[in-house]
Amino acid sequence: MTVFFQTGKFSIIRKCLNAPICNSLFIRNYSDPVKKFKSFSDVIAQRKAEARRSLVVQVNSETSFNELYGYCSKYASIKDIHHYRNSEKEHFMLIEFETEENVKEVLKACSSHQKDVDVMPIESPFLWFRAAVNKKEKLSCPSTKTLATKDGIEPVDNDLLYEELLNCETVTQQIQHLYERTKLNDLGVRLRYMVARQFEVIFKSLYANVAVQPFGSSVNGCGRMGCDLDLVLSNVLTEDMSDTRRRLVYQEKREEYAGGGRGGARQLELLGALLELRVPGAGAVRRVLAARVPILKCTHHLAALHCDLAASNTSGVYMSELLWQFGALDPRVRPLIFVVRHWASAVGLTNPHPGRWITNFPLTLMVLFFLQQKRKTGFILPSLKVLVDRAGKEDIRIAEENINCTFLRDLNKLPHEEYGQSGEDLHTLLLQFFEFYAQFDFQEHAISINRGVPIRKPNALPLYIVNPLEQAMNVSRNVSYEECERLRAEVRNAAWLLEEGLEGKKGDDWGVLRLIERKDSRGLKQLLRVGNSHRLVSVKDLFNEDDEDVPITKSKKTDAEVDKSVKEMRRVTVEKKEQKIKFKNSQIANEVYRIRRNKIV
Repeated sequence: MTVFFQTGKFSIIRKCLNAPICNSLFIRNYSDPVKKFKSFSDVIAQRKAEARRSLVVQVNSETSFNELYGYCSKYASIKDIHHYRNSEKEHFMLIEFETEENVKEVLKACSSHQKDVDVMPIESPFLWFRAAVNKKEKLSCPSTKTLATKDGIEPVDNDLLYEELLNCETVTQQIQHLYERTKLNDLGVRLRYMVARQFEVIFKSLYANVAVQPFGSSVNGCGRMGCDLDLVLSNVLTEDMSDTRRRLVYQEKREEYAGGGRGGARQLELLGALLELRVPGAGAVRRVLAARVPILKCTHHLAALHCDLAASNTSGVYMSELLWQFGALDPRVRPLIFVVRHWASAVGLTNPHPGRWITNFPLTLMVLFFLQQKRKTGFILPSLKVLVDRAGKEDIRIAEENINCTFLRDLNKLPHEEYGQSGEDLHTLLLQFFEFYAQFDFQEHAISINRGVPIRKPNALPLYIVNPLEQAMNVSRNVSYEECERLRAEVRNAAWLLEEGLEGKKGDDWGVLRLIERKDSRGLKQLLRVGNSHRLVSVKDLFNEDDEDVPITKSKKTDAEVDKSVKEMRRVTVEKKEQKIKFKNSQIANEVYRIRRNKIV
């Protein structure tokens, strides 16, 4: 039958069968490829389209929904409204309209502040909904319409998350639930694209062909709620602007006169002033222009975000695309990355401030490298070399400084045999992850997802993790020898805790709770509770009964007797230190000893 239609003699019948009406009757021709994966570019395009037809409006409270909906409905058709509060507990609503033309109609109906206020208004997707002048005006929305999201960017309550993880049936469920509850949600992503759109609209007053695009954790699928927003400013030459038949051309400022340099530091200096003076919501602007990649740091209090803006850092965008693709190949990848990052933060391997410790990006590469290892049942992820070898002409990307970022973009072209061959659950994979790196030879070998196998280290740095797109760079070059040794010790300890915690009954810290729960916040309190009482035990309960035997006297003594008494007290103190109570968790034990030492009730 397939050959029959490929002869071309029945093209009319074929066109009829390919019509939309016939497509609803026939599911799919068995020879058509089944598209399982959505491309990264399609996801970005979808998010940008959502931002172009959306506005963010500051309101009095969530009860302003009916009035706001009724007012905006006079100008455009509304699709959904999402509510959130920023760090200052101010209320905002993100309104998504049906079309971009709807947004333009609403913006035409906007006004400025009162005339007696010295304010220069600027067109921006961030608005303010002020009180009605005519109190008799009644605005309402249909009873079927409600807020799509309320308090949409509130971080998960740690106590609630603890209870939910405690009530899971298996460790695999715990890991999956941890991922679902802490990952960057839909509203968080929307707000990040709204900020990118706001910056782009305002920067276009200076540049004709500029684009502002999020990258990093906001788009690579590994972002947590509240993560920073990384933005890149880049030139976009459309087909119309690059058409040589158009004889009228924009005059341009040459780079030598504009003070252009590596990373466009002078351009960022100008944009920093623009952020301070003209961008609503942007504040606390800091210029970090001496870095390898110059950036602008600022806080966007309307969206409750910390933003980093770089110029011409497209390699960061391609890195985000690569990480997103690896996460899309198997549903176990991102939950495993999340639980490893939570564990590293709980044990203090990572730190929000830069320093000599490992960061989340190298940890993510370590997880991907582990998933590329071949097991008895196969491997889960392919090496980057497989994606590079299968790339076509349409996949060629060259970033700044001639960085080759070419790899397969359409994952539907990747044979199924190249990924997802291992069937272990998340619990097994997490345990194997810790065991794998507990035995890994960090002294001799480097980690490279490009090949998927350990390679010889090119230098004597304590930890060497190859940058996938710039293979001559070590992304963990800042990690000190002490931190590398601590990493090795912590993975061994985590493997023991995870395995040992499953041998008995489910307790208050079973499964991944033993790995990610900060013991100084909850474990100690649960350990020291007495019955159903909500007070901690008394200090005297932490000491042995023979503490009273320490010779203390108020009577007059000779110098020899005083020296003897002091020596006896020191001896008893040393014995007390040696007779420490044995706890399963060292961090809880240290906290108990601190309480004993400081005599805190």
